Amino acid sequence: MNRSLTVSKAFSRAAEKYDHHSLIQRFVAQQLTHKIFKREGPSLGNVLEIGCGTGILSQFLIARSDNYVLSDISYPLLRKARLKFRGDHIFPLIVDGENPCFTASFDVIVSNLVLHWFQDPKKALGRLAACLKPGGRLYVSTLGNNSLHEWRTAHALCEASCGVLDFISFGQLKDWLPLSGIRHVEEDWITTTPSNALEFLRNIKGMGGGLPHPGHHPLPYKTFKKIMDAYDKNPQVSCQILYGMYRKPEKMREE
Repeated sequence: MNRSLTVSKAFSRAAEKYDHHSLIQRFVAQQLTHKIFKREGPSLGNVLEIGCGTGILSQFLIARSDNYVLSDISYPLLRKARLKFRGDHIFPLIVDGENPCFTASFDVIVSNLVLHWFQDPKKALGRLAACLKPGGRLYVSTLGNNSLHEWRTAHALCEASCGVLDFISFGQLKDWLPLSGIRHVEEDWITTTPSNALEFLRNIKGMGGGLPHPGHHPLPYKTFKKIMDAYDKNPQVSCQILYGMYRKPEKMREE
């Protein structure tokens, strides 16, 4: 099955419970908003949001935009987001964020905790940058490769393969942002404490994040139970959050 379709189905199934389980998404959206407002003027201009989900980031940005394209690959999530907002300047669209089909027409493109779901995030960043006007800005947040190390460690202790995605490293994100403009990457950490492995897994599934990396096969029950027991000795969820910011050169500099 196509990876984009698999991701779409997973998040569509999670649409009803997504807001309940999206604590980390809300925190990162607030941090990303702060970074955007620190660098932007009173108006963001024409904005494209990739992977809007239920509108967790959108709620902070829509009022400061001239036009706001609210996009997601999942229709149930997009519908929930659109119902939260009013305004003739809001345009909901089903979009595969890895393959956006826009001209260079946006002043700002934003994406919150979506990039790590792409099959080829490096190419996706280049395609998104191509959708910016000269001087336009791209802001993304993503999980870093050191995220969920407690869950990975539990697998390693049990000598079992772990299905957690291979997230993006700090260096990769900086290298993958287009060389043509101004690039900047920042790092932050978030740690939460679920009561046990079962709560951790329910939260991951509830926000659509239960997809393993391609090629991973489910583990036998006995092995998985050992992993859960090992994790329960110190149940924590540490997330490395990477923030990537890119400014496209002005037209006069590109010529």
